[in-house]
Amino acid sequence: MKIKFNKDIRKILISANIIIILIFSYLIYNEAFNADFEEQKNTVYTYSNKGSINYSVYLKPNKLYNEKVLEEGRLYITEFVDYIDTNLKYEFTGEKSDNIKADYSITAKVQGYATESDKIINIWEKDFPILTNKTINSYENKILIDERVKVNLTDYNSFVKEIKDASKINCQTNLILSMNINLSGNTEKGEVEDSIITSLEIPLDVAMFEITGNNIVDKPGVIEETVHVHIPVNKVLVIIYGIILTALIISLITLLFFTQTAPEKDLLEKELNKIFKKHGDRLVALNSDMSVKNSIEVKSIEDLVKISDETGKPILYKYSEAYKEINKFYVSGNEEIFLLDLTFLDNPKQVDKTKDVVLENNNVQIKTESQLNI
Repeated sequence: MKIKFNKDIRKILISANIIIILIFSYLIYNEAFNADFEEQKNTVYTYSNKGSINYSVYLKPNKLYNEKVLEEGRLYITEFVDYIDTNLKYEFTGEKSDNIKADYSITAKVQGYATESDKIINIWEKDFPILTNKTINSYENKILIDERVKVNLTDYNSFVKEIKDASKINCQTNLILSMNINLSGNTEKGEVEDSIITSLEIPLDVAMFEITGNNIVDKPGVIEETVHVHIPVNKVLVIIYGIILTALIISLITLLFFTQTAPEKDLLEKELNKIFKKHGDRLVALNSDMSVKNSIEVKSIEDLVKISDETGKPILYKYSEAYKEINKFYVSGNEEIFLLDLTFLDNPKQVDKTKDVVLENNNVQIKTESQLNI
């Protein structure tokens, strides 16, 4: 037996199923057969890029220290320092032979500065070039730079005192010794462009000092190529889409072959639905019809309900298993019978349009007395 649906509802369900089936069919096709790609960077060349500055502090003859040279990382008394011997190194190592060069320079910069809220404010500065625009080419896959610079603190401290006396500005000063290396060249895998700076920072015009700075730098580099990689099919997603699509197809088959459009209710059935739904608790079923020779016909069920309320009498009707035979409702008064006659609704061609009968499309089905429980 086929399930019955309202005509419009059945159409909507079938249309919705078809649309959703098409959507999920496209999703499965797109996921399984339309290959998607993502950009991925692969390293094709690597190199090491290291710089360092080591130093030793040489002392003047003094009665405090027995040794003539102090190692790194100590506190130094300016009056006892003769000079600082620095060793500036740089090493480049590539994967294979290539055409790489390093341009480098060494500079001593004297600065006058002030600090405010942990911020350094540069007041003046002076560069003292030590080595400029020197180039070294790679030897096979290596570049090695090894330079020594002697820093005479007395000369730089004298310069600072001259500037302070001339400018009348008493500020903090220091010496920054730096090596700046610019790397460039070509390899089989592409171009190399890189730079590295190592430095030492030495306070000037102070009684004692500590050497700081960025004196050890290890900056490895790579050359990368961008490739488009196929994204694997998401099998879990395809399975989920497939399960949903299968369920939708089964639903569509069920709607097409195991359901049918419910026949349209006629006017009498609709009006009876309305009456039994709204006033079912007032109705009393009879086994036989009533004599209506002297009956007074009312216009609507609402009028009959009013009479029932005023007289305190129930609304009567003759029971029948065929709803088309339930077409008259009565209220028995003291001497008269009030009648609502719906026989005209059984034949739409004979409907009296002057009758005030409100019809509604309800979901309530007309049933027999046993089905209605009245």
